[in-house]
Amino acid sequence: MLVNNNIYMLENLFHPKSIAIVGASSDKEKIGNIILRNIKATYQGKIYPVNNKASTIENLVAYKSLKDIGEPVDLVIVCIPREGVPSIMEDIGSIGTKAAVIITSGFREIDEEGIKLEGQIYEIAKKYGIRFIGPNTMGFTTPAFNATFAYADVKVGNIAIVAQSGGMGAYMLDWAQRTKTGLSYFVSLGNQTDLNEIDIFEFLAEDVNTSAIFTYLEGVADGNRFLNALPNITKKKPVVFIKGGVGKYGAQAVKTHTGSIAGSIELFRAAVKTVGGILVDNLDDFLNMIKIIQSDEKYLKDILIITNSGGHGVLTTDEIERQSLNLVSLTEETNAALRKILPVQSFPKNPLDLSGDATSSRYKQALDIVKDLECTKLVLVQSLAIVSCTEVAKVLIKYKGKRVIGVLMGSDSESALRILSSYGIPAYSFPEDAVKILKYFTEMKSPLIKFRTSEPISGAEEIIKNKKFLNDEEAFKLMELYGIRVPEWGVVTNLEEAKKLAAKIGFPVVMKVSSDQPIHKTEIGGVILNVEEKEVESAFNTLISKAPRVMIQQQLNGVEVFIGGLNDPAFGPAVLTGPGGIYVEVLKSISYGLSPVSEDEALEMLKNSKVYALLSARKRNYNIASTVRVLTRISKMIEDLNIKEMDINPLIVNEKNAYATDIRIVF
Repeated sequence: MLVNNNIYMLENLFHPKSIAIVGASSDKEKIGNIILRNIKATYQGKIYPVNNKASTIENLVAYKSLKDIGEPVDLVIVCIPREGVPSIMEDIGSIGTKAAVIITSGFREIDEEGIKLEGQIYEIAKKYGIRFIGPNTMGFTTPAFNATFAYADVKVGNIAIVAQSGGMGAYMLDWAQRTKTGLSYFVSLGNQTDLNEIDIFEFLAEDVNTSAIFTYLEGVADGNRFLNALPNITKKKPVVFIKGGVGKYGAQAVKTHTGSIAGSIELFRAAVKTVGGILVDNLDDFLNMIKIIQSDEKYLKDILIITNSGGHGVLTTDEIERQSLNLVSLTEETNAALRKILPVQSFPKNPLDLSGDATSSRYKQALDIVKDLECTKLVLVQSLAIVSCTEVAKVLIKYKGKRVIGVLMGSDSESALRILSSYGIPAYSFPEDAVKILKYFTEMKSPLIKFRTSEPISGAEEIIKNKKFLNDEEAFKLMELYGIRVPEWGVVTNLEEAKKLAAKIGFPVVMKVSSDQPIHKTEIGGVILNVEEKEVESAFNTLISKAPRVMIQQQLNGVEVFIGGLNDPAFGPAVLTGPGGIYVEVLKSISYGLSPVSEDEALEMLKNSKVYALLSARKRNYNIASTVRVLTRISKMIEDLNIKEMDINPLIVNEKNAYATDIRIVF
C-alpha cells in the first residue's frame, strides 16, 4: 500500500519497465559499461544504451540521444562528465521520464563550479518533476536488478542497506556476497541533491521484501524531517545506523566527501534514540547487528550463559556487567533438573559450565531443560577433542525460536557459523561481540515524536529583545520566570552597596564578576567563595578591577551539575547535562536530549551522565526531582526563545532544591 505521493514517485525508480543508460560504453573498464552489463545480466525489462558514437553496445542497439529512443523510458541512469549532465536532465524532462540516477561525481563535494552545476541539475529536475538519486552515487540494487558499478553478485534477502558513501556501499555489497547475506535493496545516496535518506527509508518501510534497514550516514539532510518521519518507520521495521564524521578530522573529511555537515555524534545519538533506531559504534558492530535482526527473535537483556569452558564463562560474565545487562537466576526446579545431567564436578549456576568433557549430547540435554526460560541463551563452545563447534551448531538449530545465540570458537568455527547463519540463528566468534550486540538490541526504545511549539513565558521576550547575549542580572531574571530556582542574589557597583547586600544575604557569601559579555569567570579569577564580613572589601576591590559590576550570592553547598543547551543546525533545540564545575570538560560524561525533554527522558539523561549516581551516592538524598524539572524547563526555554547556546555551571543540587548559580546565554 502506498502511503504518500513520494513513495508512488519512487515506483518508477525502483520498479521501472524500461531503463536507459546515458554514457553506456563498449569499454569494459568504464563505469558506463559495467552498469550496462550488470543491468543486462539481471533485468527483465527493456534496456536502451545511449551513446552518440556507437550503434551497438554489448549486443544491444545503442541510441545517439534519449529523444531517439522513441518509446517511454521509466528510468534514466546518467554516467557522463559533469558538464554534460544539465543538458541530459533537460532531455530526460522533455521525453517525460520522471526518475533518474546520476552516477557522475565532481559536484558540490569538489568545487564552486560543482556547486553551480548541482544547483542547475536540481532546478531542471524540479521544473519537470523528476526525482533522482545522486549525483556522486554508485547506483542501487533491487530484488529484480543491479544498477550499480559494483561486481558483487548478492543473493536476494530481506535486509536493505542505504549508504551515503559509495565506497562504504561497495564494501557492504562485497561483505554480503562473501557471507551469503541476502539483501532486498542496496541504495547509494550520493550527494542527496533531491532524494535523501528519509525518502528512501519511507519507501523501504512500505516494501514487503524488506524487514530491516541498515544505513551508513555522514550527515542528515533534514533534521526536522528525520525526527518527524523516522518514528513512523521504526514502528514498522528496525533501522540500524552507523555514522561517519564523528571526530574532528572525520567531520572535515565528510565535507570534501559528500558535501554534508557531519554534526555532533552525541546529538545524532540522541536523535536516533528518540526516533527508535539503533546507532552502533563501528563497522564490525554494524555487520554483526544484521545477524540478530535477521533472526526475527525478541532477545532479552536477561542472559543465561551455557559453556564448556569456565574461563570463557568468566570473561562473558565480565562483559555482561560492563554492558549493564543481567545474568538470569535459575530456579531451584531448573537447578534440580540440571544436576541430573551435569558431571559431579559441575554445579548448576549461571554461567552454566557443562565442563570440558561435555559432548553435543550434554548441550542438548541442558538446552532441553532451559529452552523455555524467559531469557537469552548465550551458548559458548570451545572446540576440543571431545566436541566440535559444528556438532554443537547442529544441536542449536533445533532450538530456533528459543532466543538462542551461538558463540563458536575453534578450528571448525567458520563452518559452524555458516550452519547457524543458514538457519537464521545469530552466531559470533567472540562472546564480547555477542554481548555488545545484545546491548544494542535490548536498548532499542519505542519511538517518540517531538512536538515543538514556541510559547515564551510572559515577560521573557521583553528580557531578550534585541539581545545577542544576556548579562547576569537578565539571565537570573529569565531563570526565575521559567520557575528555575536561583540563590538569593544582587548586583552592585560600589563598596557600600556590596557591604549592605552581603549583610542582607547572610555570610558567608559568594562574590563574582558581573560582565556585560558571557565569560568563564573562574578562568580570570572572577569567583571568590566563602567570603566573610571582614573580607567583603578586599574581595570587592579584586573583582571590580576585572568587571564593571560585582554579583553577590548566597553561598550554597551541594553537588555541582552542568546543564547546557544549544540550537543544532540539523536537529534544532537540545539540552545536555553532566557533572558540573571544573569537571564538565575534564570528565566529559555528558548526556544529550532533544527538546522538548519529558521528565522520564530527563531522568534517563541524569542516569546516563552519572549525575544521578552523584546525587544519590552515600544516601545523600539530594533533590533529583528538582534537577529533572530544571532539565525539562531549560529544554522548553531553548525552544521558546531560540537560544543559540547556554549553560548553567554549576547548578548546585542539595536536599532542598536545585539552584542555578552561574548562567551564560547567547542568541
